[in-house]
Amino acid sequence: MLSGAALAHGAELSAQAIAPPPAPGPAAGLADSAALRATVFGTPPTDMAPMPDKVPLVEINIALPWARPVPDVFWFDRKLRVWFSAQDKPAPLAIVISGTGSDGNTAKLSVLRGALYGAGYHVLTMPSPTFAGFIVSTSSTGVAGDLMQDGHDLYAAMQQIIAHLPRKVQITEIDVLGYSLGGANAAIVKSIDATEAKIKIHRAVMIDPPVSLFSSIGRLDKLFAISIGSGDDALDRLYRRLYAELANLYRASARVQIDEDFILGAAATALKTDAEFSAAIALSFRVDLVNVFFAGDLYAGTGVVVDPKHPPKVGDSLEETQRILRNKPFSEYFTKVFAPYYLQRRPNSTAASLIADNRLDIIGDALRNDSDYYVQTNSDDVILDKQELAWLQDTLGSRIVVYDHGGHLGNVGERQQVSDMLDMLAGRWPGAAK
Repeated sequence: MLSGAALAHGAELSAQAIAPPPAPGPAAGLADSAALRATVFGTPPTDMAPMPDKVPLVEINIALPWARPVPDVFWFDRKLRVWFSAQDKPAPLAIVISGTGSDGNTAKLSVLRGALYGAGYHVLTMPSPTFAGFIVSTSSTGVAGDLMQDGHDLYAAMQQIIAHLPRKVQITEIDVLGYSLGGANAAIVKSIDATEAKIKIHRAVMIDPPVSLFSSIGRLDKLFAISIGSGDDALDRLYRRLYAELANLYRASARVQIDEDFILGAAATALKTDAEFSAAIALSFRVDLVNVFFAGDLYAGTGVVVDPKHPPKVGDSLEETQRILRNKPFSEYFTKVFAPYYLQRRPNSTAASLIADNRLDIIGDALRNDSDYYVQTNSDDVILDKQELAWLQDTLGSRIVVYDHGGHLGNVGERQQVSDMLDMLAGRWPGAAK
């Protein structure tokens, strides 16, 4: 067990390391109005790449043999849910991983699915390892957010899914992609496969990935504090501004999750100013964190908001728990759930080493030397600072494209983004492996 002194020391280290850099990054500075608007509005319909008229889609629910006992409150997430689109002939398989806190059938995944299927790929879309359904059905720890641990869980799940695909599906090779945190996850999965060779992944494309998971989320926490604050009143007012549009989007959708796509879609209609757009972006990430925090606290038994001796049951109200969690920053998840859990299980680790282990530096040699890794990002991405962007450019060299504009994921589906993505996957990109 950890001593109180060790926990206090860990909290002090983590607070220093998670804090955004002194020079405000794009998100905290609120300086780039175009980046904020691109993040909220996404790609204009007139700029979208051509998409096929119809994409076949099958939902796959699979029980994984290593799944942990499922808490009563998560009774509906016992199986991993993914989506598959099959070609009717031999084809490469593109596995696409969703962004922070999102399931395997988001609006952005739908766009990427259409582009990939139209280019001749089988397409498998998967939830983020920070999505509650993945944490419950697939995570071997229940405490999400560790790049390598989440990568191993994703890699094991991919093997199970591929083994259960219909026999008529003929796969010629396998590539992996992801957007936002899913981009970093995709790179980690490929690095694991380079050693274990159970899937034989060929190429990986990272779309708007973070360099440091904790720095990016810390930057977004700062954005939350600047644009919304720590009290309930301002947050309630923002919810009220968005409520009518959220309700309209919810009624028009077959999905049941209120996620980033819903929140930013509502914001695009209901909000007007840079400060309001900043608040919506910050809120979308905080909603994702609420689920990670709740599940992690429940599985780790840390008792931050869930009494480990009396966990919630089916039908119990979670309204008060959600109210408490939406005002808690990622740094508190780190100090009270993540770090205590992993420090107990990793000898000689420290809070500082846990943070360092969640940077793409941990596979820096592979990113630098393996010409089958690629990155697409934007010069005004709100989750990166200048040093992180420079690190990506120095590390990937000719295998990165940096667009002048797009914010965070604001150009997904745009003609040039799709064309470049397909060139990278096909080995047509300058610097591609021969």
